[in-house]
Amino acid sequence: MHKSVTVWRRALVAEVCWIDGDGRPASIPATPLLLDDVPCLALPYAWRDRVAALRDSPEVAFAVTDARSLPEETTGTAVFGTAGVVEDLDGSVFADELLEQELVKYPPSRVLADSVLLRRENWWWLPRLIVRLDGMTRTAELTPRTDPSRQALLVRDDLGLRIDSVTVEQREEQRPLLRTLDGENPRGDTGPALVLGHDHTTDFERWEPWSLSGHLRGEELLVEQSSGRPGAPLPSLRLLERIRRQRALEKACRRGITEAERVRGVPGSAR
Repeated sequence: MHKSVTVWRRALVAEVCWIDGDGRPASIPATPLLLDDVPCLALPYAWRDRVAALRDSPEVAFAVTDARSLPEETTGTAVFGTAGVVEDLDGSVFADELLEQELVKYPPSRVLADSVLLRRENWWWLPRLIVRLDGMTRTAELTPRTDPSRQALLVRDDLGLRIDSVTVEQREEQRPLLRTLDGENPRGDTGPALVLGHDHTTDFERWEPWSLSGHLRGEELLVEQSSGRPGAPLPSLRLLERIRRQRALEKACRRGITEAERVRGVPGSAR
């Protein structure tokens, strides 16, 4: 556990993986943070629906697999356990305990929260869903991913939550082959499976995930849904694109905050 926490502390990007209530694997990339030396994520309220599914999962994995976040010759790592979710609607826990870490690891947050004035103007960025690792059950080593355009995480239920680093080999449309990076091929039994990849620019202006989901038959993924595109170029955004992206993010965060306030019966508390 100590090694995993050390890796988590140094990493810039991580993945959280789980099996939802319908038995479907899920995963999202996120900025790894520590709260009282315990691995956690501080997700903006735009992620509220996804976190609701994560909250009820019997087991969650906090993983670091991107080679750029790992010291040379260090393996990737995953810590498994349950996840506790704290709704920090007024943003006080995030601002006091986690914001400084995020400003270092995720530069785009500086544009929204690097001063008292910015934090007042962008109040919607401070309320967070803090997902904290509770009740650690096990750890695992994973082969680091060195090629974001072809390598990803395979998430599935294999007598419990299982994640592997894999290479995605495109052949027939909607039927890619998966090869694990540690040399042991998946041998799927047609159960649900998710492949998640993501890439980012150095300054994190662009951080784009891609995913393939369906059923794993042997080494073949029978794709039913896909999002994003592996290996897509990540050019700098134009000014208008940046403005539109921030407006969309603000709208999604406000919507999530408003719904959370409605459920808790405290309208307007975050304003």
